[in-house]
Amino acid sequence: MKILVNFKEDSWLYALISAILGVISIFTPAFNTEAAMGGTTNYWLGGLIGYMTGGDTDEWGGYVGGNLWYLGITLISITLLLVYAINAWRGKEFKWDWLIYLLSGLGMFIFSILFWVYFDTDYTIGFASIGIFISGIIAIVAFVFDKFGDKLFGRGE
Repeated sequence: MKILVNFKEDSWLYALISAILGVISIFTPAFNTEAAMGGTTNYWLGGLIGYMTGGDTDEWGGYVGGNLWYLGITLISITLLLVYAINAWRGKEFKWDWLIYLLSGLGMFIFSILFWVYFDTDYTIGFASIGIFISGIIAIVAFVFDKFGDKLFGRGE
């Protein structure tokens, strides 16, 4: 059976998809909790914005929370994935792009799990952490295809 797709050459596409999913995830709530008077409060990554619904009024509140580290790791990972994916798409070859895919993917993957452990009891996890977790897995797949694609699919020595 002949494979028509060269996964090693197209690994930048997986990194780009991972980065786009990460950007979408940042703009969704990271977690929510029950607020006073039967409302719900949604919080975004970094805890910079909280929005409460229910009760007599809807209101915005701001604070800097304990998950600011998660936002920082995610933004750095997304930036690196975007830079390397776009440059690979343009035809520039990098010797260590597979390492960037691996480190960014592992960072998003591991810190998503730590985020879930940190906010495990009183909160309902939103799409932000789930999307970043999936984004980390896709970045790790990009690493596997970039580093081992030829050997996995029968094109290697």
